[in-house]
Amino acid sequence: MDNTYSDEEIERCTLTSPHEIGFLIKNLVKRGDRISVIFQEGRQSFLTVLLGISMKDGVFYFDIGGSNDINQAFLKAESCTFSTFVDGVRIQFSARGCREAKIDGEAAFAAPIPTRLLRLQRREVFRLQLPTTKPFTCRVRRGTPKEELLPLHDISVGGIGILMPTVLKYEQLEKLENCWLDLRESGMVHCALEVRYVNAMESRTGKPLWHMGCRFIDLPPAAETLIQRFMARIEAERRTLAAG
Repeated sequence: MDNTYSDEEIERCTLTSPHEIGFLIKNLVKRGDRISVIFQEGRQSFLTVLLGISMKDGVFYFDIGGSNDINQAFLKAESCTFSTFVDGVRIQFSARGCREAKIDGEAAFAAPIPTRLLRLQRREVFRLQLPTTKPFTCRVRRGTPKEELLPLHDISVGGIGILMPTVLKYEQLEKLENCWLDLRESGMVHCALEVRYVNAMESRTGKPLWHMGCRFIDLPPAAETLIQRFMARIEAERRTLAAG
């Protein structure tokens, strides 16, 4: 997942038309997708959904977080950033002056409709979905001797994806300095990761799932080569099985 873009690319993908921005926010309301709200320079965040928009009043409404402490800290923040992915397109915009509000009699937050909104297509990097039976894993150590073992859902030379049926308690933009990818016969990769998003979703049977995408931070060339060889091996094994 390559997330480095030039200023020209970002400017070209930034919407400034009130009509276009309003239409896109209305679509997010209709879809009901989870959106990350990041504040305090990335140190705090929570997941929300957009509840409504009033072009007349120039505001949009979104759901409050699940933690009262985070909600109170959020209301004191000068600004925040909303970020999500819709069909592989990154949607991001900032807001100031967020406040408590009511919508349909329920508690909510409100913020002015943004004047700029980033709609950025993900760069195409080949991502290999990995087997779910006997999954490959990522071991994460977050400042303590205790490790968390996460199953790898997909991998590329740009990063990894994690998919789990339990809540992934990670924050967007959080840096995970001590990680090990266990690729079994292909070897072990020591790496640093940055969390790009954590999305709540549902399986085909309606069960909750949590999907986390991470990018590699300064992955050494030797590790990149190892991952490329691993991906080639998995693809070759799949072709052999498919051929019978």
